[in-house]
Amino acid sequence: MRLPLSFVAFAVLCASSMIFAEDVFQFRGENSQGKYNEPGLLDSWPEDGLKPKWLNTELGEGWSSVIKVKDRLYLNCFDSNDAKKESVVCMDLNGKKIWQKPVGAITNRDHNSPRTTPTYVDDKLVVLSGAGELFCLAAANGDVLWNKNVAADYETKFGNWGMAENVATKDGKVFVTAGGKKALVVAYNLADGSVAWTTEPLDDNCAYVAPVLYEDKLITVTAKYVAVIDTKTGELVWKDDFIASTGGAARMGGIHCNAPLIKGNQFFVTQGYGQGCAMYEFLSDGKAKLLWGNKGIDTHHHGVVEVDGRIYGSNFRGQWCCVDWKTGETVYGPEGWKGKGVTIFADGKLFMYAEGGGTLAIAKPSDKFEITSSFQIDFGTAEHWSHPVISDGVLYVRHGNSLAAYDITKK
Repeated sequence: MRLPLSFVAFAVLCASSMIFAEDVFQFRGENSQGKYNEPGLLDSWPEDGLKPKWLNTELGEGWSSVIKVKDRLYLNCFDSNDAKKESVVCMDLNGKKIWQKPVGAITNRDHNSPRTTPTYVDDKLVVLSGAGELFCLAAANGDVLWNKNVAADYETKFGNWGMAENVATKDGKVFVTAGGKKALVVAYNLADGSVAWTTEPLDDNCAYVAPVLYEDKLITVTAKYVAVIDTKTGELVWKDDFIASTGGAARMGGIHCNAPLIKGNQFFVTQGYGQGCAMYEFLSDGKAKLLWGNKGIDTHHHGVVEVDGRIYGSNFRGQWCCVDWKTGETVYGPEGWKGKGVTIFADGKLFMYAEGGGTLAIAKPSDKFEITSSFQIDFGTAEHWSHPVISDGVLYVRHGNSLAAYDITKK
């Protein structure tokens, strides 16, 4: 049977759209690695900067990134009716609010704005508040399906800034680093919030890291330790004193904010305040060993990315760096620019968002620091700390109470 040409053209168009579009289900994309599978993006900005497709300036303040699932956007912010609560906001792809639901108390510690990004799984949203309350919502309408007070139940030992973990999920479980007197990690069953298992405590403060997954292992970080947990049983498989391995010194109670990077059977951890970075390798028994540790990159809370065996990011002092994945040797840096900031990767390019002044730039991943073009984000409030996101050819930039969408596809 011969199909009409109009039908064939429509099918091709739909197929190409499906290849191009990539939903973002969690903080910094798949496994929180900061990479977005988005081809055909602009190589440089227009001389007068990008102009947003739309700009919503009526959100509550917060540092949560946005996630995009099908035709919906989700993020976390101050609740519009209660300034002491956080809330998840759902919007359409034109930036119009569909629903907003409260999800627990803000932290009463320093810098109390909502900071965690919702994680989407099986038509549900899971988010942890700054005060340590875990909520599971129906993605369609925001109805609360279940909630747990992780901090209270497991006597969390807080750092200076409460809790800021973007939770990971796998095989119907939600993993939270409780960092408490009663448990290091808690796995909740996604279906009903019941506890699947707990990991023995380490008598250490919680940190602020988005845990990442490697096969059936969860890699998380506390104020002092890098730890590997068996996701099936909750067993603490291995731990390492990160500060001792890097030759650094614990600062500000052990502030660890960056999701580890994964490449093959190796993983990379970096933290700010001069604490440095370290590379580990998994062994056949599921444990790991230190390959190298140094102060080549000590990223604050802006994330790093791996591209072709190189690690790119900024250091705590506000300069941009690149180190070799295998050796830890410095490729370039520290290089001065507009101050430390977020680094993500897509379509062969580094996208960087500087916290000092909100400069948004494109750079080439290479042996030297080279900015292609940049412009200033001139909307929003408070700090430029939210991580930009790229999905379906659109760059989403959050600044405080505002979210903008930029079309960055080549025409």
